[in-house]
Amino acid sequence: MAHSNNSVITGKFQGMLGKELVFREWDGKTVVAKAPRSPKNGPTPTQEKTQKKFLFASQYAKAVISGNNPDLVDGYQAALRPRQNVYSRALEDFLSAPEVADITTRTYKGAVGDKIVVRAVDDFRVVSVRVEIYTGGGDLLEEGEAQLNLNGLDWTYTATLENSQLAGTVIKAIATDVPNNEGTLELAL
Repeated sequence: MAHSNNSVITGKFQGMLGKELVFREWDGKTVVAKAPRSPKNGPTPTQEKTQKKFLFASQYAKAVISGNNPDLVDGYQAALRPRQNVYSRALEDFLSAPEVADITTRTYKGAVGDKIVVRAVDDFRVVSVRVEIYTGGGDLLEEGEAQLNLNGLDWTYTATLENSQLAGTVIKAIATDVPNNEGTLELAL
């Protein structure tokens, strides 16, 4: 890929030249690249799935920049990376799910009021963390929303029911980001 600062030769070229080169304007410079090629056989099922996901991401990003939620636009604006705009930042957020990095059960002994701490991260913002506690037999014992801690990374869930059979208990944490992507982690006790 070649770059130009609007020289005498390239001027302000834009578009395709002879189905071989593409000229684009990027960050005040003219960028020259090979022209993309179309596949001879249609897209594979995996490519179709990726294209559909990208279409949904594009629709989400367009909705964000429409300005209906100025706080969200400001949030994405504050989280821009170099050479990125709000549209591409929102698109990136839609395409990446949050991650539940850790579940800490040191203080969970099965009693009402015991705490479970969940660490959840996202490339932009985690908006909620839901905790589900399953018995050793796989039945849902309790579920509820965790509260964000002051450090902005950890979420604390307070148990509301007695759990006398800790062996085999499964704790499941589900983190949700702004575009409603989910990331999960399960921990067996």
